[in-house]
Amino acid sequence: MKSAPFLPLTSKDGVTTLDSADSSTRRIKFICGLLALGITWDFSSSLLGAGWIAASVITVIVLLSYIAYAWRYRDSLLAKYLLFGIAAGFTELLADSWLVQNTGTLVYITGGPFIISSPLYMPFAWANVLIYLGCIGYWFSERFGLAIACLLTAVIGVINIPLYEQWAKGANWWFYQHTPMLGNAPIYIILGEFILALAIPYLLHWLKKAHWGWCVGLGIIQGLWIWCAYALAFQVTG
Repeated sequence: MKSAPFLPLTSKDGVTTLDSADSSTRRIKFICGLLALGITWDFSSSLLGAGWIAASVITVIVLLSYIAYAWRYRDSLLAKYLLFGIAAGFTELLADSWLVQNTGTLVYITGGPFIISSPLYMPFAWANVLIYLGCIGYWFSERFGLAIACLLTAVIGVINIPLYEQWAKGANWWFYQHTPMLGNAPIYIILGEFILALAIPYLLHWLKKAHWGWCVGLGIIQGLWIWCAYALAFQVTG
């Protein structure tokens, strides 16, 4: 007898059930809707030079939308992704600091509160990105298996995330210098996004049955992997 490809995820009235096809489809539609909203907001911000307040507002809106959805539908998978993403986002500040201080290629435009070398909204923005990539990777793995899901998620990452890099300069959020570029996106960032996204479905695969505490631990691993991905890509492409 073929076992269910995905494990107990949603819980309502204290009863845990398998993640159904309906809940999976509903979740991926919700994620795609938020992704479309974010892309529209970021593109508009780049046209208007909107600055750090616009980045903070969309980051908070998206994050609160994840929280509200997880609460409304008792979606424990999404709730675990939230913990994972926030832990990874704060760990990624180490990578940001390395890019700013050591490589001299990343420059954040001043304005608003900072944490270490990054704007305060940045760890939460990373959380939002990792959550939607995780949900998309989960959806892929339901259909194609984990290995193919890792590859497809990396492709989505390398297509989508550099759009933010492209628009960030016009939006007065950040820019890059002293490195080979494709538009406003450095070559090493594009390669790094591919490498870092490869690990997301694999790491999140372990959250399906894992204790809640593992969400933070795996998030820290993902944040450190982001640093490794950028460092490796920077060594390859400069």
